[in-house]
Amino acid sequence: MSLAKYLNNTAEEMRRRSAAIRHDFAMHRGAVGDHREKLVANFLKEHLPKRFGVRRGFAISLDEVFSNQADILIVDDQNNAPLYPGDSHELWPVESVYAIIEVKSRLSPRDLEDAVEKCRRFKQLKRNFLGAGSQKIYESLFVIWSFQGAKPKTIRGNLVEAIRPVPPFERPDLVVDLNGFVASCGAYLELSVLGQPNSPYRQELVRKHGADFSDLLPDYMRAYDAGPNALLAWYVRFDAWLRNAGTRHADPLAYEPPRKHVKIL
Repeated sequence: MSLAKYLNNTAEEMRRRSAAIRHDFAMHRGAVGDHREKLVANFLKEHLPKRFGVRRGFAISLDEVFSNQADILIVDDQNNAPLYPGDSHELWPVESVYAIIEVKSRLSPRDLEDAVEKCRRFKQLKRNFLGAGSQKIYESLFVIWSFQGAKPKTIRGNLVEAIRPVPPFERPDLVVDLNGFVASCGAYLELSVLGQPNSPYRQELVRKHGADFSDLLPDYMRAYDAGPNALLAWYVRFDAWLRNAGTRHADPLAYEPPRKHVKIL
């Protein structure tokens, strides 16, 4: 069996189970959300390399600013540890977080607006990475996931309206709806088109085009109607980004209180 066929079948089963959850818990909307988040989390636990932890909770910055509660956190839990471990509200240093995944039932304009606001809060958190030498990418991804929304062209239009006023690096990075829609935006889109800053590829682009890359980048996003291959199209992008990101290390000393709050004996 090919990877495409396998993930097509997986996506169809996830959509079927999502519909069953909506029916069985029709009077308990909170339970619907929890069960759908577990569907996505279980898929990731089963299919991502084990060095990527799949958790739930908050990202917190060194200046004590929190993200919104994340439906799913993808973290480097081999080199970091949370506060309140094992709790449903673990606190992870933002430097240890590869990605946050926001799980929606569908991608209505209101759902997209809500997700984009959560993305902006996450992207604005201050980061102070420990220079461990094996970190390749310093951005953190924000992913919006939906089980079955409108037609891909409708979702694209709604997404453009939601991100139009948002600076590129505060936009979501990947969006997937299992009904067929897949898009790359924000920092992920820039990296995929331009390569890493200071890389030989980026330097060659500067030589050819100068410092203005606006003509090379699509307006707002790259969007696809991937049909039954939506899960595949999203997964290969997400998995490839994680594998190329390297390890993540929060710097514990950066979280130490300022000296003015410490009494020297």
